[in-house]
Formats: sequence, structure tokens, C-alpha cells
Amino acid sequence: MKTLKNLILFAFVAVLFSCSDATDADLGLSGQGSLSAKVDGATFTSLSVAVGATVTNGVAAIQGSNSAGEYIRINIMSYNGVGTYSTGNAINNISSISYGTVNPIATWISTFNIGTGTIQITEDTATTIKGTFSFTGVNDGSPNKVVTEGTFSAPKN
Repeated sequence: MKTLKNLILFAFVAVLFSCSDATDADLGLSGQGSLSAKVDGATFTSLSVAVGATVTNGVAAIQGSNSAGEYIRINIMSYNGVGTYSTGNAINNISSISYGTVNPIATWISTFNIGTGTIQITEDTATTIKGTFSFTGVNDGSPNKVVTEGTFSAPKN
């Protein structure tokens, strides 16, 4: 089963890189999730099949990516369900929000006392987690990325 999952993941990644501006419809895919935001004013929209969430052992992890190899990841430590969570506000706060690209490989992050971010969880059911987010991500050597108007509705794995 693990081999099958790895093959599916490899095929999905290969499709992503060969169709840099592809949408779910272009790829013949359908999914249940959504994750979108403005990154420095430009629209980021994840493929619906590439959105997912996991909540386990007091940690929530939410992620989405698009066919251009961009992704947004949210990790909330000490997760307690619906509420507001911050990133980048304290050296002992390991919750994080990141925006990254695979070409070139780069990540902008808000965590510990780096950058600033807010995550608002508005709904958490047995099957879905929904909310909003915004953050300023830091990457040494690059200008900060300002991510606004973030929203997600992620199926739980």
C-alpha cells in the first residue's frame, strides 16, 4: 500500500511540473479542498486535490499547493480547535505558516519570533477544517512575502 501511495505521489508531482499553469479541470482531477490567498498581491489558488489537513496529538497541519510548484503550509502546535492562533510572536511559539516555491527552491516563513502571522480556525468537524490566515514570511536574502486574504477548507486525512 505504501508503494502505491508513493507511486501516486510521484505521478502527481510529475504532472504538476509538466503543467505549470494547469487547473484541476485541466488535469481531469476533482477534489474537495480549497486553499487560496494573495501573495504580494498576486492570487495563489491551490489545486483542490492538493489540499489536506491532519490533526493529531495536539498538532494541526494544513497544506495546499498548485501546479506551478507553489505551496502554503500551516502548522499549529497546541491545537485546541476553533480559535485564533499566532505565529512569529515569541521565541517559544513553534507554530508556523510558510509559503514556498520549488523553482527556484525557496521558503518564506513566520515562526518563533520571525515574521508575523494569524490563523483563525472557524470550523473543525470530523471531516473538515476551515479558516482564514495572513502572514508576513521571512527568507534571509530575499524580500519578505506578504500573504493576505488566506482562506482554506481542508478535508482531514
